[in-house]
Amino acid sequence: MASKKKIRPRSEGSIYYNEKRKKWAAQISIGTDPKTGKAIRPMKYFNTQKEALTYIKEMKDKYSHNIHYDAEKITVAQWLNKWFETYKIPKLRENTQVSYRRILDICINAIGKMKLEKVTASDLQYIIFHKIGSDHYRTCQYFRTVIKQAFERARREHLIIENPAEFLELPPKPDKRQFIKPTLEIWRKLLDHEPGFYGWQMAIYTVFITGIRRSELLALTWDSFKIERDKNNVITGGTVTIDKAMGIGNVNPDTGRRNIYIDRTKSRTSVRTLHLPAAYCRELITFKKKQNAIQLASKSWEHPEMLFTTNDGRYYNPNVFSSLFTKVCKELALNITFHMLRHDMATSMKASHRLDFKDIQGQLGHSNIQITLDTYTHIQDEDVAEVSNWLDERFSQL
Repeated sequence: MASKKKIRPRSEGSIYYNEKRKKWAAQISIGTDPKTGKAIRPMKYFNTQKEALTYIKEMKDKYSHNIHYDAEKITVAQWLNKWFETYKIPKLRENTQVSYRRILDICINAIGKMKLEKVTASDLQYIIFHKIGSDHYRTCQYFRTVIKQAFERARREHLIIENPAEFLELPPKPDKRQFIKPTLEIWRKLLDHEPGFYGWQMAIYTVFITGIRRSELLALTWDSFKIERDKNNVITGGTVTIDKAMGIGNVNPDTGRRNIYIDRTKSRTSVRTLHLPAAYCRELITFKKKQNAIQLASKSWEHPEMLFTTNDGRYYNPNVFSSLFTKVCKELALNITFHMLRHDMATSMKASHRLDFKDIQGQLGHSNIQITLDTYTHIQDEDVAEVSNWLDERFSQL
């Protein structure tokens, strides 16, 4: 039977010695249950009065921040999954969802069973340095960004007092891979190669003349192009509107493979209409005839609207295309990446001394000029000229 109770005001909590348990009992009101309307007053027992008083003080400090009444029950895994489903899935493209999910799974695998309120900066820092590792700088960087967002939302919703991911550190940034500018000889080697993909040569032509992203290249449809002719029906040029991108989504439970889909471009400023030389347009028409012949010989052709498809008419998986490009470069002993082809467009445009950074930004669809300045070129801005004339000459060189 409990003995003398030492009662404190409700907001202060109360402690007393329980004769039956031979322990000190501590109790404090931490809120109201929204379902029952009753006060929530958890009881805990301690060996000493000092421990009980310390508990009361800690609870007062904690709930003075309006911490949610059941915050201490939520695990890291429960919160990250809820945050992702509630706040991110509705806003993110499917391929970005896949990237977020991969980062969240790293965190859940490491500390998913831990109570959310118990997570410290050192717990998260350990994941960056030891679970991911300094050899994967980009993943560490992405982890810091995503987890900081998740814990910041938990703080705003009064599940934790402070954001433990606020000041996470990254491993030393590795040196950038040296840019190797593709020469005309390299471009011609790529064009002359026959890797077993019927659209290979046209894809190389298209990247050469547009500097297009891989995801944009594989999302091109025939209605993206407009061919211009003079009064004698002679092709004088054309345009391509880039407003779509191909992405790799979640795993399809029926096939076990990731969904391949087409969505909007990377950003609003990525939508652009680019000039096409007459010579390229003639190659395009020839390629259309080639594709039509392959399509007629095929038993099925899922996407006749697409410029590039697999050899049986399906969407071309961007990862498969990257693997093909890597394989071709290895066979040709070329130390370049697909992104270097896009990079080459920027450096070549600037080296012409006829085009400025705004021209380059418009051609490549960068969201702001700083990306163009920092990432692609290091030459001081000079003269302004028309992009279309330079592209005509560039294509004729090839």
